[in-house]
Amino acid sequence: MIDRLELFCKQNQCYNHFPRCFLYTRELKPAPDFPVKNGKPEFGTYNGPFGHFDIRGMKRPFGNIPMPVVFSDVRILGAMRFLFCDGNNIGEIELFDAGYMAFMETTLWNRKTKHRIAYRRILFPGELKIPRNFANSVTACRHPGRFVRIHSRLQKKIVHADFDFIGSDSRPPCEGRLEMDLSLPGSADVSSLVPYGVKRRCMASYQLTGPLHGWISTGFDDHQIQEETGVGFLDVRKAYYSLRTKTSRLIGLGRLDGRIVSFQLGDRVSHDDSRYNDNILLVDGRVCPLPPVLITRPYGVGGEWVIQDTSSMVDLVFTPLSDSARRMSAFVVRTDYHTVYGTFDGVLLTGEGERLVLKGYPGIAKKILLRI
Repeated sequence: MIDRLELFCKQNQCYNHFPRCFLYTRELKPAPDFPVKNGKPEFGTYNGPFGHFDIRGMKRPFGNIPMPVVFSDVRILGAMRFLFCDGNNIGEIELFDAGYMAFMETTLWNRKTKHRIAYRRILFPGELKIPRNFANSVTACRHPGRFVRIHSRLQKKIVHADFDFIGSDSRPPCEGRLEMDLSLPGSADVSSLVPYGVKRRCMASYQLTGPLHGWISTGFDDHQIQEETGVGFLDVRKAYYSLRTKTSRLIGLGRLDGRIVSFQLGDRVSHDDSRYNDNILLVDGRVCPLPPVLITRPYGVGGEWVIQDTSSMVDLVFTPLSDSARRMSAFVVRTDYHTVYGTFDGVLLTGEGERLVLKGYPGIAKKILLRI
C-alpha cells in the first residue's frame, strides 16, 4: 500500500511526507478539566486524563422526554479494566458499576498451558464506585474470599493492582501484586469523549499503558513479572447506557522488537465514528489514533474474529484460545459476557506510515450483551 501511495505522490509532484497525506488521523488536544461542561460535551481525543472523569449533566440524553437530570444520570454506567501480560501469563481485572448492581471478575491464563482460572463476585448497590479523578483514587471489591483493589496514583505516575482470592474445590487460591510505573519509557495515555449512539449521549474513556512488574501466586506456581517483559493496560469508561447494550472490544498488549505496543479496538458506537472514536494504538510512548473498524465473527465467538477498516491501517485476525463465559438472568437484568484470550495476526499502520506486523500477539477480547 505504501509503495502505491509513494508512486501516486511522485506522479502528482507532491513532495510532502506521503503517509500523512493519506492515512487516517485525529487531532490530539490537551485534555479539558471537565469532558461535559454546562450540559455540553467536548467531543474529541485528548492527551492525558480529564481533570474530572465525570459526564453527568447531559441535557435530555434519551430524547425529548421531560426528565430531571438526576434521573437520566442514573443510566451512567462505568467499568474499569486492568490488563497485565508477560511471556508466561496474561490476565484481566474488571470492575463494573451499574449503580443498582455491580460485579467483579478476575481472569488469569497461563500462556504456555492455556490453563484458565476465574473469580467472580456480584456486589450490592454502592459497594463499588468508578472514580471521578485518577490523581489518587481506589476502586475495590472487599469481600471475604474475594478482594480486589485498583489504586490509581497518577500524581505519582503509578497504578497499583492487587488481589487475594480464597480457593475452593473448583479453583485454587490466588494472590497477586502488580504495579505500572508510568515514569518509565514506553508509557502513554489518552482520553476520549465520543457520541454514544446519538450526540445527546456520550461515552468517556481513559486508556494508559506502561511497563509492569510484580508477582502472582496460585496453587499451581509462583511467578515474578519483570519490568523488562511485563506490560499493563488500564481502560476506564463511563457512558449513558440504553436499556439494551451490545458491543465488542479487543485489547492487544505486549512487546514488539523490545517496544511496548498496545492497542484498543471497538465496535462502532455512533454515525460519526470517523470524526469521534476511541480506537487507539500506543507505540513506545507515542499515541496513534486509529480509524473506526468493523469486527466480524463468521464462525461465532470461538472462531476467528476479523478486524478491518476502510483506510488500510487495521487488518487483523484474532484467534481465540480460551473463552471465559458468564451469563446471568434475574428479573429484568440479563448479562451475557465473553472474555476471550487469544492472539492477533496481521498488520497495523501508525499515522506516520510505520508498519507493525503482528504474529501470535497476545490480547483479550470481549463480546458483551447487557440488558440492565
